[in-house]
Amino acid sequence: MAPAVLRRNSNVLLEITETVLLALLIFFGTRMVVQNFRVDGGSMVPVLENGEFLLVNKLAYVAAKPDRGDVVVFRSPANPEEDLVKRIVGLPNETIEFHDGGVYVDGRRLDEDSYFAGVTAPGMDRSVVVPEQGYYVLGDNRGQSIDSRRFRIVPEAAIVGKVWLVYWPVGSFGVLHGANPGFEPAPERISLLPAA
Repeated sequence: MAPAVLRRNSNVLLEITETVLLALLIFFGTRMVVQNFRVDGGSMVPVLENGEFLLVNKLAYVAAKPDRGDVVVFRSPANPEEDLVKRIVGLPNETIEFHDGGVYVDGRRLDEDSYFAGVTAPGMDRSVVVPEQGYYVLGDNRGQSIDSRRFRIVPEAAIVGKVWLVYWPVGSFGVLHGANPGFEPAPERISLLPAA
């Protein structure tokens, strides 16, 4: 009778071990695909609020490149131990400038009405050319954002992933859709040809 009890106990021990290993496999497998982050500060208001919890897709850029308008989490160039969340406005080899209260990419003004908080803040007094494998990022609430105006460029290798979902608080729950900002139309040119 004792051997049967021993066999049953070893089966229970085997099942517990399998369950723990399976749970660890699922946990670490999921962590390779998505990761959660907490928004700390108001630099992305009104799109992301202080204290919200996010899920970030870490595989978003395996087969694609980051795009203008993507909200991304990245390791801070100033402090690699710190993660930041910002919006990409400048892509590799583009020239970024600030004037007339707007952001200009290669001389064309970005149309940021869908996400910009409307609080302007000093930008730069010169233009910046985004290097290959680099991105220029800004917070949507420019008055409270430490972004590329201060630390300049975010290397592609520093990008953790693309913000996918806000999951807490419950009232904010939802998928974060990218807002790919277009460019404002060029002003009409008036011809000053002499009358015939």
